Amino acid sequence: MRSSYTELALLWHWFLVPALGLVYIEDQLKNVIVNEGERAKFICKTATHPLDGLKLKLEWRHDGNIVNFTKNDKYVYKRDKNRHSLIIKDARVSDAGVYTCKATVDIDIDMSSAHLTVRSAPDPPNEVQVISCHGKSAEIVWQAGPNNGDDISGFIIQYNTSESKDTWHDSDDRSLGEDQTAYVNLNPWGTYSFRVLAMNSVGISKPSKATKRSCTTPPERPYRNPDNVHTTTDKKGMLVIEWTVIARLYHNGPGFRYHVYYRQQGKTYWSDGLITDPTVNYYEVEVNDVYQTYQISVKSENDLGESHQTAFIYKGHSGEDEPTVSPKDFRLDPTHPVGAHTVHFIWEAVDTAEQKIQGHFRGYKLRYWKSSEGRHKMKEVDVMMSARDHGPDVRVALADIPAYTALRAQVAVMNTHYTGPPSQTIDFFTPEGVPGPVRSLHAEAFGMSYVLLKWLPPDEPNGILLGYDIGYQPIMTNNTLGPVKSLKPQITNPSTLGARITGLDPDHEYRFYVWPRTDSGRGDSMYLDIKTADGKLPVVPKPLLSAVHPASANFSWATAHSLHKKDLHLTLQYRRYGDNTWKSTDSEWRKPWTMINNLAPGSKYEVRVVARNRLGDTASSESLLVKTQWPEGQNFYRASDGASCQHSTSSAVLLFFVLLITQVFQR
Repeated sequence: MRSSYTELALLWHWFLVPALGLVYIEDQLKNVIVNEGERAKFICKTATHPLDGLKLKLEWRHDGNIVNFTKNDKYVYKRDKNRHSLIIKDARVSDAGVYTCKATVDIDIDMSSAHLTVRSAPDPPNEVQVISCHGKSAEIVWQAGPNNGDDISGFIIQYNTSESKDTWHDSDDRSLGEDQTAYVNLNPWGTYSFRVLAMNSVGISKPSKATKRSCTTPPERPYRNPDNVHTTTDKKGMLVIEWTVIARLYHNGPGFRYHVYYRQQGKTYWSDGLITDPTVNYYEVEVNDVYQTYQISVKSENDLGESHQTAFIYKGHSGEDEPTVSPKDFRLDPTHPVGAHTVHFIWEAVDTAEQKIQGHFRGYKLRYWKSSEGRHKMKEVDVMMSARDHGPDVRVALADIPAYTALRAQVAVMNTHYTGPPSQTIDFFTPEGVPGPVRSLHAEAFGMSYVLLKWLPPDEPNGILLGYDIGYQPIMTNNTLGPVKSLKPQITNPSTLGARITGLDPDHEYRFYVWPRTDSGRGDSMYLDIKTADGKLPVVPKPLLSAVHPASANFSWATAHSLHKKDLHLTLQYRRYGDNTWKSTDSEWRKPWTMINNLAPGSKYEVRVVARNRLGDTASSESLLVKTQWPEGQNFYRASDGASCQHSTSSAVLLFFVLLITQVFQR
């Protein structure tokens, strides 16, 4: 292998180097065309002698200037073996030009160049002029600006009026290709200025400057009438006709106005009214009927006459009023039981004739409220339907009602704007359901091995709360969740609004759940993510029985060197053998002993030491079984490796040493 490499090097030196030099560019740079904002990329592939690869120096230039990659983050240089890439990010017109790759080994140089074209929307046209104005048309000419790398495909001509100089309108007359002249058709009775925009395949240029010369066109009658002519029916005893106003550009002359015509369906003669303010879009007239059909028409006029366009005739109605009918036989649907959050109603359909509805029939309005709150807090639900969908009976299911609640309900018919008289009111009671989520779940305290959760009862208990279920699961490093563990026993007292979860790992994230519970089951959960504190759990000393009396006992413990740490408190807990509840002495952090009083003579007790650090983490020792003495004589028992002592003198000596040790520690 080494011999082959040597032969290749000799072949390069004796045959290729004299012909090609120490370095040359294998693939010449290629021209690049991009749109403005895109990324441009040049690739320069070099070849060198195998032993001269480390001597290669490569340089990029833009229009002869060295590209500085450290000072301009627009440029990115990448190398993959002998392929050298120059990337221009977010290319702009200013980045266009000639790019050169220069490769150097010692005194040998090779270069390759290519052109970058950055295409963008054209520059605005210039020298826009009005050549002539003839009646309702104008001749416009201009000069095209630079096309910025892409041929101009056409021009857009815009105009404004002296009454609204900041509002520009596109002319329907566009100039296609490179033609730089246009004839623009204008509306009558206006003074116009013009500007031009250029287009290519990349986009549209900014507008040119407006022409200095303007064109004024003569007045004429309006060309058209208002659109969207209709009536609104929200005002009682009124006929209200509305339309879309016509812009000033299309008034065509002075004194523009709207001429409104109307007549009741079936009548021969028209009534009319005049609106002289061109910005007003409605006409109102008082009538003595309710939701009657009318024929309506609106025509444009100015001082030169009425519109050239024939006015269309539309159908509308006068104002609605409250319906006069109410649903009958409103009741609970016997085919569906009342659910915790759903109830079914049934009632007889009403007569939907316009004389009874006094408007357009839209359906029914269901109202319900809590019996304890009154109808001032009622909720309304619209039951939309058409007269065609109307059967002899109406059946409706009402959802999202509160569970375990006494409710009242009624129904009324409605038209577009008004609601009729209600039906009779019915009373019903919803059964118990699962509760909503608890409120304000938070961690009141946490340590290395525990979290203390607190919460408030749910806003929607939906029944009688029986208690709460607590669960938790670890959150893994990849944000996956481990198995859910339940806190046992679960909370059976609904007034208990907190729980302490122990046995957790330090410096670990957990997700804690709280579910309220009724007789119908567990409700929606609320969860909280908490990370336990980092550190080590407290070391628990072992309790030692120093002396026992009929009604009291003295205890001490080992590891006395740690007692002066104020962040560690020791408590002695005890309970009568067979009991479930522990009792506690006061916390100690100075002295290594304590006494338990008020014990029952001749009874067995379990005793343990509980250590608590400043974060609230606790740990307990194994229990020590102790039996108190009967009160006869002065004898008492002392536990020391299971031995028994019958003399009070030895006990007194032991107690003296305990007191002596205490004095030493207090000093």
